[in-house]
Formats: sequence, C-alpha cells, structure tokens
Amino acid sequence: MRKGVELSDIYRSLVESSMEAQSASRSPYSEIKVGAAALMSSGAVVTGANWESPSYPAGVCAERSMLSSVFSSHGSDAIEAVAVTASRGGVQIDISPCGICRQSLLDAQNMQGRPFAVIFRYGGEYVVLDSATELLPFAFGASE
Repeated sequence: MRKGVELSDIYRSLVESSMEAQSASRSPYSEIKVGAAALMSSGAVVTGANWESPSYPAGVCAERSMLSSVFSSHGSDAIEAVAVTASRGGVQIDISPCGICRQSLLDAQNMQGRPFAVIFRYGGEYVVLDSATELLPFAFGASE
C-alpha cells in the first residue's frame, strides 16, 4: 500500500474517469455519488456508477456495476487498475470499497490470474494498492 503518493498521469486520468462516472449515479437516499473506472490492458477504460433502490439490498455499488460491464464487454481483456471515487454535494469525499466490492474485486483479480492496482481516496490522500488482495487480507476464496 502506498498512501499520499503523487499519482502517475495514467492513474490520475483513471481517477478523473471515475469522477466523471459519478454523473451516472442514482443515489437519492444517501446522496453519495460513487464512480468506478477500470483501465484494461487494451487501454480501454470501463466505468460504472452506484444506483440505489428503496429496497436497499437491491441497489448496486459502482465497483460491481463496472465489473459487470468489464465481464460483459471486455471479457478477454485484463484489468490493469481500478479507481473508485465518491462525492456528496459536488465535493469529493473519502471512500474505500465496501466488503462485497472488496470480495468482488478480489474475485475478478483471481479470475484473471494476475493482480491489478486499486486506487481510492482515504484520509484526504490517494491510496494505491498494488493488488486487490490488500483490500481483503483474509479473503474467502475457492479453496475455502
């Protein structure tokens, strides 16, 4: 984990794509707009946004929305990095993936057979993880 690092141009662009994805958020209850962006090995960027439902478990987080697009449209393309950002009232706020999204990101990494970076803002600084494994050090996997 690297915290408070200066983002590379590629990672900064991915964070910006994640921020742009927030515009597709449907979050009338929390008013927190979350965007996720994945940089694919082909150079494509795939995004997703959160959407909420009055039946709370029926909503979808931005990370899983993005992963759904990755698998349905870029199945043979590997993920190189994922950025997750959030805003409330137009102001960027700290966020890290929730538990289900941590597991989903790790599952995606395990399926592709190689790690990808995960970038998010926490404590007012950007955090860059070199692997989704760092999100969930005691993960539940296929061997369990």
